[in-house]
Amino acid sequence: MKSIQRREVTLAVVLSSAAGYLDAVGFVVLGGFFVSFMSGNTTELATGSGMGDWSAAGTAASIIGLFFAGTVLGALLVRVRDGRTTVLAATSILVAITALLDVTVAERWPVAVLLPLAMGVLNATFLVAGEASIGLTYMTGALVKAGQRLVDAFFGGPKLLWLRHLSLWAALLVGGVIGTVILRRFGLATALWVPAVLLAVITVIVAVDRHRRGVFAVKRERREIQVLGPGLRQERLGPPR
Repeated sequence: MKSIQRREVTLAVVLSSAAGYLDAVGFVVLGGFFVSFMSGNTTELATGSGMGDWSAAGTAASIIGLFFAGTVLGALLVRVRDGRTTVLAATSILVAITALLDVTVAERWPVAVLLPLAMGVLNATFLVAGEASIGLTYMTGALVKAGQRLVDAFFGGPKLLWLRHLSLWAALLVGGVIGTVILRRFGLATALWVPAVLLAVITVIVAVDRHRRGVFAVKRERREIQVLGPGLRQERLGPPR
């Protein structure tokens, strides 16, 4: 995370809070199963299998499978579509569909099916060269890195880098608290519409920002060509790959 720009960290913090929000909502609605925390569901699968509670084991296994399918879908969207914007839009749509189905079917299966899928997709937001540069739903690694970077700071390393990792964990925590409060006070449909709208707004902001930076890059390239000429500019850039 050392070389990641500030706007990337800000986006990661906001999305981590959304992930924590939805995970808390899912945990309450599903009675102890997670929609984004697959380590917890793996423990549920293991203990359910060991104790012969096949209903719990089956639920955990199903959620894990759906989350995995979401990660595959997210990676595909990054490769074949406009990457981050499409991933965020798909996540928002899946959460919105879950909210709509809650109103129409009044059962918990949309939460168990669509939210794990959405959280799997969301983890492709920071996919670079096939690897997630920032994890949005698994915070054990963030806490480990925060502790390691804190020690680095005492031995001459970056002084505040550990706070970036810790901020992801804190965002997940705060999002979970907010999600639980809204669910308790306003019900499931409202609790789902809040992150659906938030993700939609973030999608628009990211799309506009990417377009704006793309326009600036084109204008800068044209200015360089006008000032340097095509030949000199190519010498600066090096041989084409």
